[in-house]
Amino acid sequence: MIPRESFSAPKQLFSHAHPSSQIQDGTTATPHEQHVLLPFNLQDLSINIYEGEPRDLLYHIFPDTLNVSEARYRSHLIFQVKKLPEPPWPLTVGGVPFTISTLSSHDYGRALIFPRQILGNGGISICEHEKELVEFSDKELRNFGANVHSWFRENLPEIRIIELMVTCERLIYIVLEDHVHISSSLIITLPGNIARYGTGYINNRELHRPGWTDLQAKRLINPQPKQGIIDNTMYDILRPGVLLSSKILKEHGHPAVFSTTSGVLVQNKSGDRFMTAASHGIADDRYVWQGDHCHHDGSIGQAILEIAFTDISLVKLNDDVTFVNETFESISGVSPSFSRLSTSEDKFAFTHCFLNSPYTGNMVAKIVAKGIRFESSTHPTEDKLRYVVYNWSYMGQTEGNEDRVRPPDGTCGSAIWDDNGVITGLYHYYIEKGPWSGFSASVSASELVEAGYTLCGP
Repeated sequence: MIPRESFSAPKQLFSHAHPSSQIQDGTTATPHEQHVLLPFNLQDLSINIYEGEPRDLLYHIFPDTLNVSEARYRSHLIFQVKKLPEPPWPLTVGGVPFTISTLSSHDYGRALIFPRQILGNGGISICEHEKELVEFSDKELRNFGANVHSWFRENLPEIRIIELMVTCERLIYIVLEDHVHISSSLIITLPGNIARYGTGYINNRELHRPGWTDLQAKRLINPQPKQGIIDNTMYDILRPGVLLSSKILKEHGHPAVFSTTSGVLVQNKSGDRFMTAASHGIADDRYVWQGDHCHHDGSIGQAILEIAFTDISLVKLNDDVTFVNETFESISGVSPSFSRLSTSEDKFAFTHCFLNSPYTGNMVAKIVAKGIRFESSTHPTEDKLRYVVYNWSYMGQTEGNEDRVRPPDGTCGSAIWDDNGVITGLYHYYIEKGPWSGFSASVSASELVEAGYTLCGP
């Protein structure tokens, strides 16, 4: 996700933008200037980018542009230039994400947002009668995942699926365990089309997810990630985006604090209220403090339960602690109003999403895929298999764009919302290296709703 106030672009980036996006040299960009705004929205597939005004404008976004093309279903634009422009870069052009690369092997950049996959056997099609996966809900995705899992269990019981992703390119990625060798002999047995979507396979290690042991998820202060400034203020009123701490790590001689970020305030059907937090950042004694170290003069509350497989814990706050579901104002004075949690019935859209953490301040990203993780449960009162929904966001190209801000581990637990103020998820992790760098995962807020919780009023 890109900090919503940090992008200051060369003037030529906006030379053909909508008047509201024009900036002058030396002016700090406003939130909407994360995006190069054109007189038309390129998410409208009826607009032809290869001729007329759209083509002319696109060739003047970056200096020395050699070619502009589009990926499948215009999931993103592909710019080829003589030389990569000076960073930082915006997130979208005309409402669409983009990649930028050179024709040289040196300082190449990135050609496509989504990494390569090994396609399955095109002669094997399953779930052909499923609803088209263009507009779908979390409930429909869970049912779809269950059907796919059932087919594999019946036909290829030795293959365990870890996750299934449906992308904005209308392709499906299936993530397999690392011990599965995706060889030519295996590929001929794997479906190449699922629900009429081309389907490919990768091993889990290719994602370079951070391991839980590495997720040491370490604002009167304005966060400035480039200068290493974070907001560890002790606020009288808690809200989404406050630094939390619980664990103290003592294995390396000097104690270190295991920190995360506050989520939102939710309530159950009985009216009991809880603050959400990242489970992996909760200590064994379950007490939670505000700030970046654990104080001896008292905690703000105690985690009392965890929603299985989601990394979401519910913290019962002390009676003297106030929490409001309003995040911090941005520098430009914008303070989003949260309306509710997304539900399993909401139709999913590949749209922008927002976050405000003590490490990064305001950020924006583009949701580009929806995933379902297959989690096995051994608890006697639970189903043997849980289908946990994730949103995958693209935070912008990192190759050639070293100034891109990368959310650190302390961002875990932060609320993510859309343009309508709906909480769509809770931030989980960011992928820093490998072909999936620039992607982040957040667990869907519908998991909270399914567990019986709703968003408390402001």
